[in-house]
Amino acid sequence: MEVAANCSLRVKRPLLDPRFEGYKLSLEPLPCYQLELDAAVAEVKLRDDQYTLEHMHAFGMYNYLHCDAWYQDSVYYIDTLGRIMNLTVMLILKYLNHSVGYCTHLSD
Repeated sequence: MEVAANCSLRVKRPLLDPRFEGYKLSLEPLPCYQLELDAAVAEVKLRDDQYTLEHMHAFGMYNYLHCDAWYQDSVYYIDTLGRIMNLTVMLILKYLNHSVGYCTHLSD
């Protein structure tokens, strides 16, 4: 059995802001973007006998977008034709604390 390494963290005082008062919660709605797709996203459909709590946890809260571990602005999904599709989303900071999303063309 492996044991986790023990290390101590040191504070770099010059990097701390003494006037920092905490984070502020914004009540503005989150932006929502829509994109026309060649084929719909493949969804997992439950049968009539699969409506148990375990099934709802497994399939009801399923996210159909899968993030790419190496490219943070790239996500994947499977469409109804069985294709693995790639979508690149770029957030461009237009104003301070406000970002705009742009989607590039989908590819197989």
